[in-house]
Formats: sequence, structure tokens, C-alpha cells
Amino acid sequence: MSSGLTYAAMRMASAIATLLVVSVVLFAAVDLLPGDPAQQMLGVNATPERVEEVRRQLNLDDPAPVRYGRWMWSLLQGDLGESVRTGGPVEQIVARPALNTAVLLVAAFGAIVAVALVLAALSGVREGSRLSNLVSLCALGALSVPEFIVAGILIAVVGLELGWLPAVSLVPIGGTPLDRPVILVLPVVSLAIVGGAFGARLIRAAVADVARMPHVEAARLSGVPEGRVILRHIVPGAIPPTAQVLAFLVPFLVGGAVVIERIFAYPGLGSLLVDRVSLRDAPVIEAVGLLQASAVILAFQAADVVGFLASPSRRTAA
Repeated sequence: MSSGLTYAAMRMASAIATLLVVSVVLFAAVDLLPGDPAQQMLGVNATPERVEEVRRQLNLDDPAPVRYGRWMWSLLQGDLGESVRTGGPVEQIVARPALNTAVLLVAAFGAIVAVALVLAALSGVREGSRLSNLVSLCALGALSVPEFIVAGILIAVVGLELGWLPAVSLVPIGGTPLDRPVILVLPVVSLAIVGGAFGARLIRAAVADVARMPHVEAARLSGVPEGRVILRHIVPGAIPPTAQVLAFLVPFLVGGAVVIERIFAYPGLGSLLVDRVSLRDAPVIEAVGLLQASAVILAFQAADVVGFLASPSRRTAA
């Protein structure tokens, strides 16, 4: 087995261990939420006897370690459990919102990567130039505005005042966001403005560090064309830190999507999570939390693998 595959296997094992720890923390956090799920399920007029009966049916009186072990055993068998509110399978409740969020995040991530890489390349290759300072200033300004304010401005101006794009991102009934992609534009732009600025500043710093290295300066002094300097000397050295920056954008997107989905009434995991937290629907909350944590963990592990493969020194040391 090659060193690259060995390293990838190690990172995957690390990801599984991290996800196991996250599952414990997530289960404990949900278990500590205020309120009684059985009482909320039955309403305020339920008798104590009926509440106790439902608690026994849901195994809520079992010790927390027992309930966690039962949950994990079900997960290993591919069963996410049943909603305590509706009794329906959690897989069916989560499937459609998960697809909607995946479409939104992939589109937003692509937009953020494009914005961040272009701005970082323009400003980082020639640090201290007028263009570099302008890009840095604009990125700092964009970072100073939270994404929910950006979303509100876009809704008010582009959606309501100008009427160019939908102010509410309603997915067609029984369909997917790709059936009406125009609803994705404003949510994606809202995430891309702040996320692109954040990524651009960090990647710019990485590109600038590589551009100051002796071999890059030597290539320029020897008359190598600027385009070749960038492709042959700067880009390879900037890949590992850039991969880490892009991984850091994933938790930003996962967290930002919760806010953006609520603002645009987009039926994704963020909206589902907020609704189910208020209903104390633990199985659904835990499933959504695990999906979000899995995306973040896999992103960081993938960035480590990319950085390892792109860095001969790390490969040798490993």
C-alpha cells in the first residue's frame, strides 16, 4: 500500500474516532435540553399517567448510557430511529431537507472557492501593490457585515425593490432546488460574499508567503515569465494551506446555512433543526447534528490528505 493510501486510511480512522466523540457530546447536549419530550408530545392537558406511559414507550426512563448505546446500535444498522413527534422514520424526515441543503452548500462552496481563489491570486502574487491593497480592503469590509445582514439587504433591494430574483426560496413541491435554480441565487450570494472574503484573506496570506520564498524570487530574477512562475512555483506551494482554508469554510457554510435557510424560508437541514429543537424531537436533532458534523470532519480530513499528497516534505516525514 502506498504512503498516500496509508495516510488516507489513517485520516479516515481519525475521522471515525472524532465522529464517535461528537456523537457522545451531541447526545448529551440533546439530553440536557429543557422540557419533557413526552409532555411536549402530548400537550399540557395530558394526565401524569399518560405522560408516564409515553415515557416508558420511548424508553426515556432508561439511564443515559443505555439510551446512547441503543441509539448507536441502531445507527450501525442504518436505522436513525423514529421521531418522537410524528412516529415517522427519521430517514424520511431528514432525506429531503438534506438534499436541499446539500445542493445549497455545494453551490455556495463553488462560488466561495471561485471568489476566494481569484481575489487571493490577484492580491497575493504581488503583495503590497495597489490592487493587493484594494482587494484586501474590500475583503475586510465584506467580512465586517454578517451574512444575515447581507441577506436582508439582498432581499430588500434585489428581491423586493427591483424584483429581479425571488425574495423567498421555496422549493417546488415534490421537486428539488435544481427544478427552479433561480431560488438559489440570493442564498448563495449571501454566503459567498462573506465566505469568499474570509477565504480570500487567508489564501492571500498563504500565496504571499509562497511568493516571498527564495526560489520564487530567483525565478523572477532569472527572467522566467510571470505566468510560469505562478503555475510552476507559487501554486504548488500554496496548495496545502489553501486546502486547509477551504476546509475551514465548510463549518462556516454549515453554520451559515442555518441562518440563511431561515431568512429565505429554504426547506433545508437548518430550518428542520431549528423547528425540531423547539419541539424537543431528539432523534431528528441528533440525526441532523451527525450529518452536519460528518460534513465538517470529512472536509478537514480531506484537506489533510490533499496537503500531504501535495507536499513532498510531509510525505517524506510521515
